[in-house]
Amino acid sequence: MSKTPSDLSPVEAMALAQAIRISDCNDVSALPEQTSHPVDFTVHVKGNVTRGVGTPRRGTNRARTSASMIMLLVASGVTRNHSPRKIIEKWSEIGTLDKDGFSLLYESLSDEERALYDECISLFEQEIVGKLPLIPVKGGVKFKGNITKE
Repeated sequence: MSKTPSDLSPVEAMALAQAIRISDCNDVSALPEQTSHPVDFTVHVKGNVTRGVGTPRRGTNRARTSASMIMLLVASGVTRNHSPRKIIEKWSEIGTLDKDGFSLLYESLSDEERALYDECISLFEQEIVGKLPLIPVKGGVKFKGNITKE
């Protein structure tokens, strides 16, 4: 069984896909883990589907993989004698931070550390991210309307 009914037009399928966000209704108490529940219901979807402007972006989410970070450390001359355990521990700490947590960490840096970070991030943006090819991106699809159970 397809998740996209073949009798819906592409625009209707986009409207249905955008009409409900799973994060708004993902209730574990209603459907606990490792369970299933049969459903058979009809809804009426009425509204307007729009697409925004697509803007090209660089082909990266800027996330570094562990393999590329380790290669960078090795190529930079980090050896067992240069405290890789401390680097890995800090990396582990930083990897658990959300955006606000990372901002707090940045604010806690000394002026010298902050200047070094700013210089490194600027070089990374210019020399690595800035040289990646642009990827065309479709404009976002939005649905404004109503869904009623029939």
